[in-house]
Amino acid sequence: MEKKEVDMINGLGISLILISIIFLIWFLAYILFSINKKKGAFSFILSLLFTSFSVYYISIASYTNKFLETAEKNEKVEKIILEPKIEQTIVESKIEQTKKPESIALVFQINGKNIKVGINEEIEIKKSSTFIISDIEGIDKEDLKVNLVGFVGDPKHNEGNDIGYKINYKEMWKNKEIDKDKYKIEIKKSNKEIGCVFIKFID
Repeated sequence: MEKKEVDMINGLGISLILISIIFLIWFLAYILFSINKKKGAFSFILSLLFTSFSVYYISIASYTNKFLETAEKNEKVEKIILEPKIEQTIVESKIEQTKKPESIALVFQINGKNIKVGINEEIEIKKSSTFIISDIEGIDKEDLKVNLVGFVGDPKHNEGNDIGYKINYKEMWKNKEIDKDKYKIEIKKSNKEIGCVFIKFID
């Protein structure tokens, strides 16, 4: 049981006790007045003072209980309002991580030159050339894989990540072509594809 509920129950209990005492002392004052009017009058005054004090206490206790109930309701409403916002922020953060920024680009090293190719773009490479996918820019590299479909850099340990390997047309698997002498490079983060770059081999 929470402290607020305990305080409310204690306040209600004391209020009921005070009400019982008020009825009792007024009853005793009435009896005393019937026996001795002077003492009875004095007891009425004392009863009146006690009643005034008790009414004041009960009103304060009642106000406190209402205040605690209102505060508890407001706290619950605030939680209901805030929790969806927190959840929404988490969802929005996940969406941001899976977006396809225009700035993502693969870096190809061809004949000593670095060439950047963006998402959904195509690069033409001569069949006689040897090249390297040397880097990827514009995205966090954690749990990121760049896979040239139709090429295996290390047959013993094929992890689907072809950054850093020397590649030439002769090593490409012809059954993985998406068009005549054309292949795709899949860019995946956390096993989710975020885009492709295309290679067209030319004579």
